Amino acid sequence: MDYRVVQADENWFRENISCQYACPVNTPASSYIERIQEGDYDGALGLNYMANLFPHILGRVCTHPCESACRRGKIDEPVSICSLKRVAADFAEKEYPTDRLTAKKTGKKVAIIGAGPSGLAAGNDLAIMGHDVTIFEALPMAGGMLSVGIPPYRLPWNKIEGAVNWVKELGIKLKLNSPVKSPEAFDKLVKKYDAVYIAAGAHKSPELDIAGENLKGVLHGITYMKDINLGRQKRVPSRVAVVGGGFTAIDCARSSLRLGAKEVFIIYRRTLKEMPAGELEVSMAEEEAIKILYLTTPIKILGDKKSKVTAIECIKNKLGEADASGRRRPEPVPGSEFTLPVDMVIAAIGQSPDISFLSEESGIKFTKWGTIEVDAVNFTTGRSGVFAGGDFMTGPRNAIEVIGDGRKAARAIDKHLSGDKESGYNYFFKDKGPTRNDLGYESIPRQEQNAVPMGSRWDIDKEVELGFSKENASKEADRCLLCHYNIFIDNEKCILCGGCIDVCPHDCIMMLSRDKVETDSMLDGQIPGDWDAVMAMDEEACIRCGLCVKRCPVDAIKMKRFSYTEAAV
Repeated sequence: MDYRVVQADENWFRENISCQYACPVNTPASSYIERIQEGDYDGALGLNYMANLFPHILGRVCTHPCESACRRGKIDEPVSICSLKRVAADFAEKEYPTDRLTAKKTGKKVAIIGAGPSGLAAGNDLAIMGHDVTIFEALPMAGGMLSVGIPPYRLPWNKIEGAVNWVKELGIKLKLNSPVKSPEAFDKLVKKYDAVYIAAGAHKSPELDIAGENLKGVLHGITYMKDINLGRQKRVPSRVAVVGGGFTAIDCARSSLRLGAKEVFIIYRRTLKEMPAGELEVSMAEEEAIKILYLTTPIKILGDKKSKVTAIECIKNKLGEADASGRRRPEPVPGSEFTLPVDMVIAAIGQSPDISFLSEESGIKFTKWGTIEVDAVNFTTGRSGVFAGGDFMTGPRNAIEVIGDGRKAARAIDKHLSGDKESGYNYFFKDKGPTRNDLGYESIPRQEQNAVPMGSRWDIDKEVELGFSKENASKEADRCLLCHYNIFIDNEKCILCGGCIDVCPHDCIMMLSRDKVETDSMLDGQIPGDWDAVMAMDEEACIRCGLCVKRCPVDAIKMKRFSYTEAAV
């Protein structure tokens, strides 16, 4: 087997801190977890604010792609990075930083359509950049789907309100109950402002397209959740069926229990493996005795003489070949039809944006599917100065992804307004080894969050998940392998004694024959020509224990801490 030596530059280090690289906004997870190990919750929260803006919210509802990338998962289970984000927010003395630096006013005006997470994130960054920002929101409250799509037992309203107020303190004008309804209204907005960012979300629900969908008692998931959060839906009947397998379907089902349902079913056409909702959400629903009917498709809704729902007829499926989404296509099993008596049916099978206020006459270009054309990199549309992102561009996604869109769009808008100003990164190293509270960290099991007991959780306003205690937070933080630390071997000092190999607990240091190693041209001469062997590291296996540093008899091995900051270039 041949090995190739590559330059350990900025991109290499960013990609090898896998949790940070997987995050849509590059949250420095291992760095803020290190602060939690040290008991510095304010420092941990400050590092979060550098990237994700809403740690109090995302610590509760983020889909945490960072955890799927976490190297600890190759040993046992990933670090609970999302829950530790909440720890920083829960235990910091200062809930919101007050020392935000804003640039000199540019005199440029930016309008944002939609005060959801993408619009708020873009508004925050644009205001800090010195632009005057006005956000137009159709709903009577800010937050978008955070406010009207997620139930308060998962995300308390005061956490959204606090984040919105914090963003408004930058001087952003927030106009509620102010929808942009027509192409004419949109044109006026574009002419009045120097740039417009469309972040109107995806608030339309598709039809089930089955008989009986117009009966009384058939609702659409996003409308149902919106009515709950706006106080319009206070009670539901005894037996409720929810169709769908995403987060909204789970939220509709668990909310129904809290509004009086005695029995709730989720009807999903594929298996648990293909279910879009997170594993934690599914387990919480099952814990609350919600019955999930997998490999099941509704084919008809039945009603009585008063046109009220009485049952839903379904058919069982088997999985066939993969479809365009990469998931195996559900195929009906002949003769497997059955009828489920229910009083209400909630269709939660997706969401789409409402583009009725846009037209080609406005200079907006549309795809053959009827959606608007948007450049995936710089978020520009067919009309100069008009940008679009978030759910409005792609359909429903999770909060951290649309926040990422908002931040990237803000940079693109700033570049457009300021003459192609670019931003880059400064990166640096510090000779330092990690300090741990528990030297047996590699055997610590993943910790469980505290939760409200089952018998006390049926108030829809009562938050169910309570986060970590400080003790469990410290244990969970100690599980982190701290991938922003790296081992460096000084080839001028190394005597190839192999002592580091002997002490490495995961066999990630090896001595290789010189003829087995290739180098990039930029690294030619880095390895002395008279060496018969070189030392190599398997970064995937390294747990940053530092034993090799202590063992080296000639001080040739150093542990260095990698950091980077964003800066104008």
